[in-house]
Amino acid sequence: MFADQWGKFETNNKVRDVVSKEITKMLKCRELSEGYSEYRCPTCGERKYVAFTCKSRFCTSCGKKSTDDWVENLCQELLDVPHRHMVFTIPEKLRIVFLKDRKLLKDLSDAAGETIISSFWERSKKQKPTPGIVCAIHTFGRDLKWNPHVHVLVTEGVLREDKQWKVVNYFHYEMLRKRWQHFILKDLKAQYMKNN
Repeated sequence: MFADQWGKFETNNKVRDVVSKEITKMLKCRELSEGYSEYRCPTCGERKYVAFTCKSRFCTSCGKKSTDDWVENLCQELLDVPHRHMVFTIPEKLRIVFLKDRKLLKDLSDAAGETIISSFWERSKKQKPTPGIVCAIHTFGRDLKWNPHVHVLVTEGVLREDKQWKVVNYFHYEMLRKRWQHFILKDLKAQYMKNN
């Protein structure tokens, strides 16, 4: 599909440079003209050429391998405790802000982290509890339309300042939602004030 249609699509649509670069790399994945390793049998002299991969995150082969490697490494880093998966979303009207300035996407994961940490600190300010948090930003939904949101993996517990592990398996949905809104709007306001 890309090999047949990409040139036409790119000519007729506004495409970001990074997208063009990644798709161009993907289309040349495993082409000998892009480089290769040569193997030769010492007995018969037969040669075999193995083309290099593109290593593009967009490539269905290379991107999948990169994701699998990331997940494997992450699994070895995670604490051996129960975790909770959360998704932090933004209203449709705010999505355009992140589309126009993609640097703001980092603010989404920062706000998700702030939301979770502040909710734990409210329960025990003295002990300054620290949860384990992993954030992954997704920029599209199931329908492949622009929909930036954050997937968060958070420990169902915290390490207190006295080095004790405290199990926490209740998360107040409404409180997290309101805090998330507060941190997102606060961050956007700060960015607006800085740029204007």
